[in-house]
Amino acid sequence: MRRKVLGTVCCFAICAILVQNQVRAASTGAFAEHYNLAQNYLMQNQYSSSIVEFRKALRINYLDNSARIGLVNAYLARATYYANQEKNYDKAANDFRSALFYLKLYPSKDQTVQNSASMIVSATENLNQCLKVISFDTTPGSRYKRAEELRAMGNFSAAAYEFSKAAEGEKLAGDSNIQIADLLKLLGNEPRSADFYKIALEIKPTDGLLRMKYARTLDKLGRYDDAVVQYNEALANSKGDMEVLYALERIYLKKLAQTPNDAELNANIGAIKQAQGDFETALSYYGKAEKLNPSNVTTRLNVGTLFQQRKEYQKAIQSYDSILTLYPNNTEALLYKAQVYKEMGDSKTALNLYKRILSIDPNNAGAKAEISGAMKEALTPKEYMDYLVKNSSASELYDYTYKLHQDNKIDDAIAGYKSVISKDDSNINAYVNLAICYASKNDYNSAISILNTAKTKFPANNLVLKTLQSVQQDSASSKLANATTSYENKDYKQAIAQYMAINPPTEDSLLGIAASYQALNDYNSAIEYYKKAEQINPKNAEIPYYIGYLYSEQQNWNLAETYLNKAVQLDSQSQAKELLAYVNQNGSLSVLNEGIELFEKNNFQQALAKFNDVLKKDAQNAYAYYYRGLIYDEQKQQKLAINDYLNVLKFSNEFPIANYMLAVDYDTLNNYKEAYKYYQKFTSTYSTDDEYLKYAKSRMAELKPYVGG
Repeated sequence: MRRKVLGTVCCFAICAILVQNQVRAASTGAFAEHYNLAQNYLMQNQYSSSIVEFRKALRINYLDNSARIGLVNAYLARATYYANQEKNYDKAANDFRSALFYLKLYPSKDQTVQNSASMIVSATENLNQCLKVISFDTTPGSRYKRAEELRAMGNFSAAAYEFSKAAEGEKLAGDSNIQIADLLKLLGNEPRSADFYKIALEIKPTDGLLRMKYARTLDKLGRYDDAVVQYNEALANSKGDMEVLYALERIYLKKLAQTPNDAELNANIGAIKQAQGDFETALSYYGKAEKLNPSNVTTRLNVGTLFQQRKEYQKAIQSYDSILTLYPNNTEALLYKAQVYKEMGDSKTALNLYKRILSIDPNNAGAKAEISGAMKEALTPKEYMDYLVKNSSASELYDYTYKLHQDNKIDDAIAGYKSVISKDDSNINAYVNLAICYASKNDYNSAISILNTAKTKFPANNLVLKTLQSVQQDSASSKLANATTSYENKDYKQAIAQYMAINPPTEDSLLGIAASYQALNDYNSAIEYYKKAEQINPKNAEIPYYIGYLYSEQQNWNLAETYLNKAVQLDSQSQAKELLAYVNQNGSLSVLNEGIELFEKNNFQQALAKFNDVLKKDAQNAYAYYYRGLIYDEQKQQKLAINDYLNVLKFSNEFPIANYMLAVDYDTLNNYKEAYKYYQKFTSTYSTDDEYLKYAKSRMAELKPYVGG
């Protein structure tokens, strides 16, 4: 493979940034020691040592912009050295990755680098060139795998950059941003780590471990209000995680020390103590909160739930009733009270309380969930869906169906989505999920039909269009896999039928049809489908190679040559090169034989054209020169004939008769000296005693007086 030299643009960029580094203010202490040592190493082209020292400096002060810029310089310089001097494009790629990490991912938004935009562009171009040389697969999945390998090797900065590229793939975006955040934390850059945890959490909001990582990072950075939000969210989803509770307790106690008479803080600490199971301490804090703010409903609710946890049901009811005395329509107090009666086994009272809640707030999720839950336990999915169809909204029916779908109850989910659409045909998600259910059962025809219906109703909806495209691709992939299995089992006719069933046809399906026909020795049909595949992807060098090969098998040398040349133009390393030489040789031989046949029929003009065609492709073909010389002799063009006979002797020693023909032509032109010379060469190499030899010897005797011999 031909390799290009990298780094010209990059070198100029490095010089531009070095100037900025040199005007940096002097520093003291360990940071300055590592920074100055790194600069000295860089100026002496000791790039690896410079990188080590700059990284140590950044460990001491991760915010120092000059150390970061110096590290970028060192990586770019070493990358350029690896590429241009050692031709080690894999190492060069890793250093370009690291440089781009420190240019794009490591700095905060308010950090700027002189000429950073141009540096990013040039570093990216050089990285892409390296990746091209090493044939690196740039799909998100491949980049994620490479990032994991780099992380395992301890190359955190290069790994983080590859994770950032993997994050461009939707399926890997969440995990990739988590990895970047983890690596930034390892490198000591907590603020940027928090930024990437936040991005990841927006993609994966239900990931409890991720939320805890984000919360801990915010906590460590002193961003307590933000940390509390995340801890509370984690607590709501973790059902009392002790680590979260202790973290919240620490933050709230710190705030309470500053404002001890804050009723809300006292209530919050009470809630934490309650969650920790320390009920007495919780009651103490709740009591203080109530004294500070007697009208606080939340505190009384918490006291009620505390007694409810302790199964002191009457005390819980008293707490809830103290709220209901003041606020008879407080649905939270009614809901908790209903739950107490349910736990006590008084379902009738509980049910009446749920109904009362729904009369106040028909959309109260808690009450509806309780009633709904009781019914779910007693009814089959179909019976419960029938109930929802009659008594609930399409949205509630959809939510229930979606849960069935999540539980992999596909047949029930299909029935549910159909009911949703019947109840509300504007629910796009119902169409999409119904299609996904059908696709999961490999019923692609039904899935595509549903999505086409949705496309008609919502022609501009991206979700419908993307899902339709995805299902069509999955359908094609499934059909392609089945056809490929048939091909591998040598059932070529079945394979052809299966490949042809893929509509619209793809490059792969057309290549499969062609290969199947080729295996059946039906070369004409194979060529036809290879050409159809070529129309879809004219840049695939293998296709014209296959066509050229089949034409060569049919001894159609001209068309074989045309397609093999096309293959070589598309890929200079194509195996078509070797076959092209064979085709050219056989093509020339075929044309030569045609010319000889025409010559023997005295059709000299057409024969001459054939020999000229041969010599255009093979300028050393002695046979073509010999027969063309004979034609020139017939046309009395002895000078042209002489030139061709000389080429015969130049390129082959198989034509001693060419000496005779030269002698005769020189003799005809009265050039007796040259004529004598070639008669002499002829008689010395020609051993057959025939009329040519006899004439040459007699003519030599006649010419001897003229040449002074």
